[in-house]
Order: sequence, then structure tokens, then C-alpha cells
Amino acid sequence: MTATAAADQSTWHTVIERDGVTVWARDVRPGQILPDLRAKAVIRGELFHAIAIIIDNRRSPEWMPNCAEAVEIGSDGHTSSLVYSVTNFPWPVADRDTVLKVDIETITAGQVYEIVMTAQPSRLPPAEGRIRIPYSEIVFALRKIQENSIEIEYRLSVDPGGSLPKWLIRSTIRNTMVNTIRSLESQLFHTQGEYRKNIALLEQLLN
Repeated sequence: MTATAAADQSTWHTVIERDGVTVWARDVRPGQILPDLRAKAVIRGELFHAIAIIIDNRRSPEWMPNCAEAVEIGSDGHTSSLVYSVTNFPWPVADRDTVLKVDIETITAGQVYEIVMTAQPSRLPPAEGRIRIPYSEIVFALRKIQENSIEIEYRLSVDPGGSLPKWLIRSTIRNTMVNTIRSLESQLFHTQGEYRKNIALLEQLLN
């Protein structure tokens, strides 16, 4: 059976429902340290404002849980970029870093978009004191419900590059997914009026 076929046959099970966010998990790959995770909620905010925040790597540490650093190291126009990111873990767990290819994909113009972040670990040399994440795929799927209402689905599939303590795995499953969505909603509220130029450009490019 191929990996894709195995993934298709895997069953999602509900992990937690909290603060209006539902989180599901499933095991797909043999020896998987973290299960694949999926979270969904409805948040307050404007669609293109949310996209602008998610792709604003410089400000990711303001709202993305455990993100210590995010730097754009290359771009291909306004809808594709290469980003170096560092995830801070509590001692004694080593911090992780990753090189991500970030693409904005139009599903339905003006209504549905996906921001897809795929690990490309060989694009930069290893950094001392950090473990390079060998595989990850992160997806923010956004659907406009009303002018100030968005359905968000956040999907995470990652190999963290080595073992993690069980308490950290439990925390990631139960807290990180919920916190990411609610922190994005908070960032939408606190940055009203700050992304006007970015939003106008995204509307021009993506509509």
C-alpha cells in the first residue's frame, strides 16, 4: 500500500473541543512521533487580512506559538516564498529549525484560499545547536463566510527530527492547535488598519 493510500484510509479521531476549536488526529506513517493534526474553527476577521498576517513572516513570533524567529530568505513573486523558521522548545528539548516553501493557492477566487508550507531541509546548511526538521507540511485553509467572518482549517503533518518527551507531544496535540487559531484571531483584532497596502495587493493578485 502506498503512503497516500494509507493516509486516505486512516481515520481521524476527535482529540479536543475547546474555545470553539475542534482538533482531530490520525496516525499515518509507521513510527510516527507526532500524529497528523487538523483543527477547525470560525474566527472573526477579514479574509485577506488573515492571509496577510499568515505570510508576514517577520511578525510570526507575535502570534505563532513557540515561533522564536521567521525570516524570508527568498521569494518568487508575491505568492511564493522561502522562509527560515525556528521553533523554541523548553529545556532540555533542543530547538528545531526548518526551511519552508510557502505558497498561496487560490481554490475559489475571493472566497477560498490555502497557504501551504512545505519543508525543504536541504536549502540551508544545518545550524549549530538546532535540529533541522526533515519533513513537515502545514496548511492554513481559509474560507470567507461573511465580510468579517472566516472558517479556518489548520493542518499539521510533521516529523520533528528525533524523539520528543510524551508531555510535549500531549501539549502539542491538545494546546498548540487551539492556541494557533485563537492567536491568529487575536492578531487580526490587534492589527486592524496595519495591513491596508498588503491587503490591497493580495486582493489584486488573488481575485
